[in-house]
Amino acid sequence: MSRRRMAGNADYKGRLNAVASQLLDEIKGTNRYSNYREIDEVFPTRVTKDNADELLLALAPRTPVKISGSTVTGGDAILDKQGRVNLDNIPHSASELISTAPDAVNSDSSPLAKAFLYPDSAPDTPALARAKGLGMAMQKNDVDAYQRVGSPIAVDDDAAAYIAGMLIKGKAGRPLRSGSFAVVGGLGSDSRSQILVPGTNKRFVDLSKEEKAAYMDQRTIDLTKQWLAQGGASIGNPSTAIIPPGVGSHMDHVRALSSSVDTIGDQGWGYSDSLPNFSWLDAEANVHSKLNYSLQGQHAMMQAADRMRQKGLPFPARLSQSELGDPNRKRLTDEEGAIRLVTDKATNVNDAGEQLLEIIRYFNRNS
Repeated sequence: MSRRRMAGNADYKGRLNAVASQLLDEIKGTNRYSNYREIDEVFPTRVTKDNADELLLALAPRTPVKISGSTVTGGDAILDKQGRVNLDNIPHSASELISTAPDAVNSDSSPLAKAFLYPDSAPDTPALARAKGLGMAMQKNDVDAYQRVGSPIAVDDDAAAYIAGMLIKGKAGRPLRSGSFAVVGGLGSDSRSQILVPGTNKRFVDLSKEEKAAYMDQRTIDLTKQWLAQGGASIGNPSTAIIPPGVGSHMDHVRALSSSVDTIGDQGWGYSDSLPNFSWLDAEANVHSKLNYSLQGQHAMMQAADRMRQKGLPFPARLSQSELGDPNRKRLTDEEGAIRLVTDKATNVNDAGEQLLEIIRYFNRNS
């Protein structure tokens, strides 16, 4: 449920949201609403240097709120001594996301899930606009539309640079630039040594120490900007719940490195390690992107898994973390993914054939 709150100046907005969340929890007898945030209660439509501090405070974790009659205490922003916000401590809950992994996808779980999986039949309502838009973009393999729907917030460059410097991670509260955040997506690793500096023929791994440092400085800002543009949410999920980068949200390149300029030269679609190709995905969406890079293929697999669930047919479980992290594991094409999904656990040839035929029809309809 969206909880659009009243806005104010500086910490007024963040504290008011915290108090309203606690009040909702007390009315409903839960602790749900204090444990996560949504895009529309935190983000303005455009992030500027002028509203950056207000946004940071709205994202920040809060001291416990206590409501006694007309007296309210607590709800203050938790910051470090330099006024910075720890990304890891931003309130978030994976249970507020729509399940998309093959072993969990369920169109009956909510109207958002149904609109996302079957966008052609979804009504045009504001409440379903994000879900339907993402589903349609994936169904048509429209990367530009996918980025546009999943990144609804405009972000000024100077605001992104400022906010990147005001965010920290880990128990030690280290700046984003000093940790692994700057190299997410495999930058500098042996398995991705072909990554080029966008617009050049220079490999990142061949840069001088000073050039690498400058590149990672800017990359940290660009990665932060993309997360802000997504409103802190997962780009591939219909939910507007905020998921900060970390265990629950991983950076993934939208288009494949294997078909980029970095790997195949001028025939490639473009440079892999550029801001337009960055995205932040929740853990379940990341399972799909690791299986294969086609947005359409991911959507087809989700639809197929949902149909198989409805018919009580078995299908393979999601990949384990060790499998996801194996640099030598072969990524699956759309066709290979479809065959794996419908045949790996099949006990009846006719059932498997019927599901495979449905996937073929899906691709034919949306080609």
